[in-house]
Amino acid sequence: MIRSHIIPKFYLEQFAVRPKRRKRGPGRIWVYERGRKPGQRATSRQGVKKGHFEYRKPDGSWEHSFESLLAEHESECNEILTCAKFETFHWPPRSRERRAFYAGLLFSRATQRRRQQESNWSKTLAGFRQAADDERLVAELAEVTSRKYGMPVAKEAIRATIVEMVERSYGPAEAQRAFLADLIANAERIAGWLLTKQPWTILRPPLGGEFITSDNPLITFVPLGNGLLHTGYGFRKGMDAAAFPLAPDACLLMGHAWQVPTHLNDQAFGALTQALVSICDRFSYSRVYSKRVQGLVDECGGTSRYGENTFMPLGVAIPTPRQFLRTFFDLKGSDR
Repeated sequence: MIRSHIIPKFYLEQFAVRPKRRKRGPGRIWVYERGRKPGQRATSRQGVKKGHFEYRKPDGSWEHSFESLLAEHESECNEILTCAKFETFHWPPRSRERRAFYAGLLFSRATQRRRQQESNWSKTLAGFRQAADDERLVAELAEVTSRKYGMPVAKEAIRATIVEMVERSYGPAEAQRAFLADLIANAERIAGWLLTKQPWTILRPPLGGEFITSDNPLITFVPLGNGLLHTGYGFRKGMDAAAFPLAPDACLLMGHAWQVPTHLNDQAFGALTQALVSICDRFSYSRVYSKRVQGLVDECGGTSRYGENTFMPLGVAIPTPRQFLRTFFDLKGSDR
């Protein structure tokens, strides 16, 4: 397995400092993790995990091509990422689309989203296993299939088909392939939703403040009446805003839900910092050491978790495995 950057090194470099004695090589960034002492680390070593963007093929070898595909997408967006913080930059065609895609890409590849997708994958397969043990459902599926093809189809044949499908899809390698197969498409979907969130504004921190980022840098939130920000809403909702830190002195705000001045006051800046910390997976990052950030990380770092208390599919009709099988086999009637 090869080392993969969950968060691109180029992105982390926007928040890093360059050692005075060395002009080349990686910069250094302050890293915070809940319950641990913060430290300054090289961007080349931070946010790295073996095999995050590769999977094991049936013959046992590792497929690495997706890593190269991601690198191509990232390189197309690097100049836009660097220049996005300057209001005077003349944007070439499709610059806004590339910014949106880059933000969506970092959201889609984050460890927290991957963990949620793997959990959903396991729950779905467990649901199909239970469906295969449902005698009444299997009998109904066998009956409708027999009528469809004009020949008897045994219940055990239907059961074996469902079990075979589960067995082919079971295991870490299959979950990893499912995660990678949807990653680019998911980034494109998110980019499309971000483009509808208008206006786009470059926020500036208050005097003496600097924006931080995390291993889950694109966040959505709804402003609450007490000045706090409630994180983890879907990108398609009009009542929320999205924020994406670009550098210590610039953060992209998308949408009109959070009415704040371009130069944030201390209260708004504190609320945004807390929101970024709360929805990180493990790590938060800053250019210089901040005792306040360390306190926030120890207090609420990573407390907003996908599929647990954020990004919940409320109001979304997701078919159960039984409902999927009924539709697939063209079996009418409600699921019990």
